[in-house]
Amino acid sequence: MSALQGKRGLMEGLSSRGRVGARRTLHVSRALTKERKHEVVTKLKSELETSTAVVGFSFKGVSVSDMEKLRGDIPDDAALVVAKNTLMKKAAEEVDGWSEVGQFCTGSNAFLFLREDLKTGFKGLRDLEKTYEKADYPVELNGGCCDGDFLSLDDIKKLEKLPSKLELIAKIASMVNQVPTRLAVGVKQVPTKLATGIKKVSEGNVEPAEQAAAQS
Repeated sequence: MSALQGKRGLMEGLSSRGRVGARRTLHVSRALTKERKHEVVTKLKSELETSTAVVGFSFKGVSVSDMEKLRGDIPDDAALVVAKNTLMKKAAEEVDGWSEVGQFCTGSNAFLFLREDLKTGFKGLRDLEKTYEKADYPVELNGGCCDGDFLSLDDIKKLEKLPSKLELIAKIASMVNQVPTRLAVGVKQVPTKLATGIKKVSEGNVEPAEQAAAQS
C-alpha cells in the first residue's frame, strides 16, 4: 500500500466516524427535544388541572424585566408560562374542561393561569397592557377559558370585576359581625319600651284597651 493510499484510507475513516458521530448527536438532540416537549406538556396539564381560569396574551416586544415584573404582580397562587401554542393545545386536549383553550392559541402567546384571586391577576396583566399600549407591538389579550367555556374579551372584563376570595371573606365577616350588634340593640329596646308602657299605665295616660294590653 502506498503512502498516498494509506493517507486516503485514514481520511475516509475519520470522515466516516465523523458522520456516524454527527448522526448520533442529532439522534440524541432529537430525543432530548422530545423529552423536553413532554416535560412542558406535563407542566401545562398540571397548571390547568388546578386553575380556575386561563388567559392567553401576546407578549412580542415585551422586555424580560417587564415579564418578570408581571410575575411579581400576579398572586402567589397564579402562574405565568410562555409555551408554544401546539404544546398548550395538546395539554388542553388531555385535561377535561379545557378544550376551548385552542381557540386563543395564536401568535406569540404567554399564558396566565389564575386560581382564587382572579381580580389581582387580571390587574397585573392590565398594567402590562397599559405599559405597551403605544408600543410597536402592544400587549393584547387573545381570549381565555373558564369552567369549560371560551372567554371573549367582553367575558374577561366581566370576570376580572369579580371580588377576590379575601374580599368575599371580609364582606361575610362584616355581615356576621353586624348580626349580634343589631340583636343587642333590639334587646336593649325591649326593656325601654316596657318601662315606658308601665310608666304610662301608672300615670293613667293610656286608654283602657291599651291598659289591658299592657297588663296582659
